[in-house]
Amino acid sequence: MRYTMLFPLVLIGTPVLADVPTPLPNPAIHATKASVSPMMSLAQTSNGMIAVGNRGHVLYSPSGKGEWQQAKVPVSTMLTRVVMVNDSLGWALGHDATILRTDDGGASWQVQQWLPEVEIPLLDAHFFDSDNGITVGAYGQLFRTADGGKHWQFEFLDSLLIEDDRLYLEEIREESEQDYLAERAAMLPHINGITELKDGSLFIVGEMGLMARSTDQGKTWTRLPEVYFGSLLDMVETQGGDWVAFGLRGNVFQSTDQGQSWYPLEVDTLSTFNGGRVMSDGSVILVANGGILARRKKDSDDFVVHQVAKGQDLVDVVEGQPGQYWVVGSHGVQDITIKQ
Repeated sequence: MRYTMLFPLVLIGTPVLADVPTPLPNPAIHATKASVSPMMSLAQTSNGMIAVGNRGHVLYSPSGKGEWQQAKVPVSTMLTRVVMVNDSLGWALGHDATILRTDDGGASWQVQQWLPEVEIPLLDAHFFDSDNGITVGAYGQLFRTADGGKHWQFEFLDSLLIEDDRLYLEEIREESEQDYLAERAAMLPHINGITELKDGSLFIVGEMGLMARSTDQGKTWTRLPEVYFGSLLDMVETQGGDWVAFGLRGNVFQSTDQGQSWYPLEVDTLSTFNGGRVMSDGSVILVANGGILARRKKDSDDFVVHQVAKGQDLVDVVEGQPGQYWVVGSHGVQDITIKQ
């Protein structure tokens, strides 16, 4: 996902168990201009919206009309993603393998995990219910909870390894467990996005054209053949059941046969697509660097490109009123209106 656009990444070590360390991190500072600082993700509830981003800033709009308030957040770490399970319960995640929980619709947050010694970003999450969920991120990181986030367990996704790498790691492990763990830490590609498909399976995309699918809640994965060797940042499933994956330099790919084959879609931009959503009318909206918003109507393969925020990097989008979209990116939160 999204860290490649705005922020650097460093890896130092591999986590083995997710416990909140002491002392706790410094809380986010209340900032009068938080709404125009870099923001990375948006989520909607039936009543409002929540945005997360730079320096631990979390903004929430109780009515969903853009009267943003800054939440109380116990970390000042870059937050990359927010996911709501219902109107009250949700999680935010970010750098330093940070995981936060809210029980009041985003007004306040509690630390469930913070691993500054690891210095990896978590980039996306999926929750099956209020107790069970997984987060994914750089270097194939995956943490799983079965108790609403009280405990998070690190899992190494060896099913994503190519065979040569698997054999290489087995040889190293026979000689040294320490060397094995060090090599393993940087072996897997970054996982940028995770999506639940209509059939209940999970789909991830990532670095080096990574595409993989899981039918057992992310315990094992089947890699799809690479159709593109650059980074894919996310994917959506349309109302008609097509899969659309997107990423660097305006690359967009579509599958109409549940991932058995893919073909590129021509979109009139070379800007990197960072995020996208399927809207209530069936249209697909993608947002990109350079202030680009691309819209595809339902039952069409053609994207119409709009430059809606020149000089800005747009990272995520949610639906507002008809023809209106809320976007976040390098210049904070703003609403965009385009002709239908």
